Amino acid sequence: MTLLLVLLLAHESSVSSSRLEVDGQEIRATFTFSLEDLAGLARLDLNRDGKVDPDEWTRVLPGIFSYVGKKFRIEGCRSEGDLRRLPPPLSMGDGRAPVTVVMRYRSFQPLESLRIGCDLFAEHGGNPRHVAELAGGRTIVFDRERRLVDVAVSGRALPGFPYHRVLVVVRLALLAALLARAKSGHCRSAAISVGVP
Repeated sequence: MTLLLVLLLAHESSVSSSRLEVDGQEIRATFTFSLEDLAGLARLDLNRDGKVDPDEWTRVLPGIFSYVGKKFRIEGCRSEGDLRRLPPPLSMGDGRAPVTVVMRYRSFQPLESLRIGCDLFAEHGGNPRHVAELAGGRTIVFDRERRLVDVAVSGRALPGFPYHRVLVVVRLALLAALLARAKSGHCRSAAISVGVP
């Protein structure tokens, strides 16, 4: 996803990204925005000293969380921002500097699928895009043409755990063990079939 985001940043004025992780009835969303896009939402440098320090982040983030919660929606979930993870101090001159903020989306029932609506920076000119990465490596690009996506939730117990890769490794290890046994004479079968996707 990082390469895709870099390519989009080179061609778009407003590009953001998120990583979504599902844990039971909660979705943790780690968003990355550019400093200049956030500066278009709120006055960040409250004391006008040319930088945004932790105290200023604490004061401006609730408004940014409110905006993100309205513009990046997960049906049936209530959103809230996490003020425990503040962005670092940044100079206002570093407009393209990435800023990471964390939100939580809580559902009142077990999550089997997600309906995600995204209108982030729709009020900006051009074609703002948002790149969302889900557990398992699926990537969705939201833009003016694609604002609503339905996603099945899988692997809820261990979000992002690469089950398919583990299965490939286990199958290859089993195949190697069977071939070793066949070579040493413990296995008489001439045909061994182990499926590897």
